[in-house]
Amino acid sequence: MTRNDTFLKILFAIEVALVPMVIFAYLFLPEWSMGIFVAGILLTKIWVELFKNKLNKTHVIMIAVGNIFIFTTLLIFFIVQNLINMPLAIVVIVLIWLFNILNVLMRNKTMPDIISAVDYCYVLFEILTLIAFTFLVFSSLVTYIGLYAILLTTAVSVVYKIYFEIRYDSIFDKMFKRKRK
Repeated sequence: MTRNDTFLKILFAIEVALVPMVIFAYLFLPEWSMGIFVAGILLTKIWVELFKNKLNKTHVIMIAVGNIFIFTTLLIFFIVQNLINMPLAIVVIVLIWLFNILNVLMRNKTMPDIISAVDYCYVLFEILTLIAFTFLVFSSLVTYIGLYAILLTTAVSVVYKIYFEIRYDSIFDKMFKRKRK
């Protein structure tokens, strides 16, 4: 384990530990204080993106678990508090799950440049949405823009990755030991 691995694991732990603090701040402190903890998640997310190694299996799994946990928890909490639209948030949650699961399963596959660019766009829109969550109690417009951007980028990426698996290198063929004709 290198120093970079340890630092990434510490950042991951901080990132995940701040999620319950967002909920605590919204429920027990003034509403604006929630943004402080979301900003902490945002900063650790940026540091995680800087120090990750895309070829390291542990890093890919940790980032996927972190993304799923953070966005699922925050979106469900904001649905319960009537801060965002429920159908939109549920679709975004499902697409985030699919996107991250496919990233873990297809981590060693070489994707076309356009899909790699879409995956980087997802990270940028994820950061935009965390910035928007920081100010969610004041205005939800930027949050909806971020959620629609995540919805579009994950939809494109998920559809292409499923097409890629079906068309070229199916996981199912390997699971059932079938050969392509």
